Parts: sequence; C-alpha cells; structure tokens
Amino acid sequence: MCRCVFLQQDDFPRIVQTFDEAFADYYIKRKTSCASWLAPRCVKNGVDLECSVAALDSERMVGITLVGLDMWQGQSAAFDAATGIIPDYRGRGLARRMFDFALPRLKERGVQKFVLEVLQVNEPAIKAYQRTGFAITREFDCFELKIADNRAERRTPASLEIRRIGVEQVLPFIEHAEWIPSWENAFSSIHRASADIMAFGAFVENICAGEIVYFPPLNWIVSLVVHREYRRRGIATALIDHLLQYLPSDRDSLRVTNVDCTDVGMTAFFPARGFTSFARQYEMELDLYVCCVGLN
Repeated sequence: MCRCVFLQQDDFPRIVQTFDEAFADYYIKRKTSCASWLAPRCVKNGVDLECSVAALDSERMVGITLVGLDMWQGQSAAFDAATGIIPDYRGRGLARRMFDFALPRLKERGVQKFVLEVLQVNEPAIKAYQRTGFAITREFDCFELKIADNRAERRTPASLEIRRIGVEQVLPFIEHAEWIPSWENAFSSIHRASADIMAFGAFVENICAGEIVYFPPLNWIVSLVVHREYRRRGIATALIDHLLQYLPSDRDSLRVTNVDCTDVGMTAFFPARGFTSFARQYEMELDLYVCCVGLN
C-alpha cells in the first residue's frame, strides 16, 4: 500500500531517478536524463517542494507531483509542473491520491485555482481530470524546427540591431502579447529563470521593437513578441535567425511550446518559417473550492 509524503530538497536525486523511470515510455521521447533540466525547470515554474508530493511503496519513490505556486490571472494558483508514475504503479489511482494529499495544504496557502497542461493524445488523463472537475480552458500548439539546414547566417535588415537584453527589457512586452502566455512561458516564469535564459532584443533607432527568450535547459523558445507598432517588418524572423547562431553545435532542433491556437498569425508564422507541429496540448483549470470526484 503506497503512502503519500511531501517532498524535501534532499529528495531531489530520487526525484530525478523516479522521473527518468516514469518518463521512459512517455509520448514525447526524451533523449537524456531529466537531471540536466529538471532543477532549472522547477525554478522557472515556481515549484514549491513543501507543496509537492511523492508516493512511496515502502521507501521506494514510485510517483511524484511537482507543484508550482504563483499568481494566475489575478488569483493565487498552483500548477502541475510535472506528474510522473512509474509504469508498474499506474492504474492504481496514485495521481488522485497525490492530488488529494496536496489539496489541504494548498488551501491553507490560499490557493484558489489549480492549472495543468496535458497532451491531447493522453486521453485517459484528460478524462480523469474532467471527472475531477477540471475544464479545458485553451488549446496550445507546439512547434519544432530541424536546424541542420537553417544555421546559415542571414543578413539582419539594415534598420535592425539585435543584441542581448536582460529580463528587465523583456517584461514590458507583456503589454504587446496578444494572449496570456501559458504558465510554462509566463513572464513571471521568465523572471524566475533569469539566470538560465538567453534573451535578444531587436532595436529600431534604439527602441526595443521585439524580443525572443530562449531557455537552454529545455531548448525552448519561451517568448517571442514584437511591439504592435513594428509588426510585419521581418523582426520575428530576424530574431529567430539570430538565435540560431548562438545555439550549441550539438543541437539538431529548436522548439517553441504552447502557442495559443486562437492566434492565427502565430500558428501560421511558425510553419512558414520551417517549423512543424510536434504536439498539441490542452490547458485545464480547476477551482479548488469545487467538489472534486474521481481522478484515477
């Protein structure tokens, strides 16, 4: 019989081991151990280990739910930053038990909403979340660029100067985003991950007209926003081309995640730039004060 416990910082080596085992047969195959990216991703997503849960069989860690905390659309919220259960322990209701175990502590912390993202191909998980009371709020597309033929240096338009920028120059672009970024790509997440990100700005007469933010641990573009007054001038393309020159030589692809499917412009831009869709996700939310029933 498995028992649930809250996690501590000393548990991190076992967390890595458990996730490696849990994600070995995941829908999106991972080429390396999560040891290289899990810690910075936890920082980015605001993971609080004191609100995160492990399922133990005796002393063996067989399931984990990492929970991030932040403000979300004006409310105190929690985010399922990662849930993994090793194959032999699936179908036993551990995801629900870990969620139920965390719930009282989250409510003590004043958390009002729980947010998660789930691959659309993971139909059993989606149905389980819906039985609990989660509702689909948005649909995201995720794109990947194979960069073997895209490393050739391109000329930046003469009107642009592209240079490295800091988080303080990225954050104002929230006013020019057409939709609220996902939790993974939120401007608050970028701020938390400032030590790990690489950001470039495109300047027109010393005005920052666009930004691109890259998160090396996961090889993701987490933000690409152009000032509304400077769109359709090739700025987004120039920023991607510039970023490609700075990627490590061993990177064979570049990903951008969680593009809101309602943004016709962005969902058309990435394929036109050579990206292909590799996954679609649902964002789902639950009001923690709604009665929850039946997550398996």
